[in-house]
Amino acid sequence: MDHSSWVVPTLGLVVFMARLVPWRDVFKAKISWKEPPSWPKVSVIVPARNEEENLPTLLRSLQALDYPDYEIIVVDDRSSDRTAEIAQSYDRVRLIRGVDRPTDKRWGGKQWACQQGANVASGEILLFTDADTDHAPDSMRRAVPQLLGSGAGLLSALPYHANPKIWERLLGPIQLIIIALTAPFAPPKSKRLFVIGQYLMFRREAYHAIGGHEVVASDFAEDLPLANLLIEAGHKIHVYRGSALFKVRMYASLVEFIRGWRRNFRSGFVYASPLAGLWATLMVIGITGGMRFDLAGILGMVVAGGFIAWRQRLIGNFSPIGAWLWPLSIGLFVWATVLAIYDLLLRRDMVWKGRAYTPG
Repeated sequence: MDHSSWVVPTLGLVVFMARLVPWRDVFKAKISWKEPPSWPKVSVIVPARNEEENLPTLLRSLQALDYPDYEIIVVDDRSSDRTAEIAQSYDRVRLIRGVDRPTDKRWGGKQWACQQGANVASGEILLFTDADTDHAPDSMRRAVPQLLGSGAGLLSALPYHANPKIWERLLGPIQLIIIALTAPFAPPKSKRLFVIGQYLMFRREAYHAIGGHEVVASDFAEDLPLANLLIEAGHKIHVYRGSALFKVRMYASLVEFIRGWRRNFRSGFVYASPLAGLWATLMVIGITGGMRFDLAGILGMVVAGGFIAWRQRLIGNFSPIGAWLWPLSIGLFVWATVLAIYDLLLRRDMVWKGRAYTPG
């Protein structure tokens, strides 16, 4: 056996595993986040376009939040379904009927909806969250002390994937690969940081200091651009690492899953490190045991599968079987990546929520 041929697969597996373990929590004393002397008001801002199916679950969870001072703002982004009617049927929800996007710049629909919500928000903290989320009752009481105690301008958090269907439960490996690439347990820095648009909790002053959503008006996605601007402006970003603050079901079908990650990857390429492709390739080689089926290769795949089965339990309702069906996840990851590169090179319009967006 040529032992030198296993240097790369072993290195890839080590990198993959190392990026998914919160080493700072292991080797440093656990931080006890103290409650603030007084709880600041939080404005929860929900951009919603044709979300009649998701909105009831979200609004019920927001109404049940165990937090003394918050408001809920739902911005109806020109929906053609019952989104506005549903929002109005819930107590303490302030409905903002979105107006047409300004013509002075190419505004993305979500960015414009978020900006409209921020313009009327009265909270010291602004929490932007999506209609497909389901928040834990104590989530805000856990998140606010970490935002304030860390001195960060922005807090984001890993979601817990609800995965009601079998096909969703098999995709733990792809979710872990994506998380490993963004390294949420490492100190955030430009071109390598984790944030997710489903949970963006800003200090109001930090949000307005960088110009709010207006500065990312024409981007395909808003989370990474805003986070990178905060880093460049000298603000800290904090990733909540406790038990999940919210559950999510991002896509209802496999077609939507591919379409969604095709969009996310395309946007992510712009804000990712030039070495991201190399890291992704290295980790895939590690998970697959170098695609060799001798004893060492099989051992590598067994170790990778066991590690995936362990870590995926923390991020969602994933089946252990999916940990061993990594060809499915890696195939989808590669396919979405190829489609995103194709779109980027040809500067194709992106269609999302019934709207077409032209790259700048």
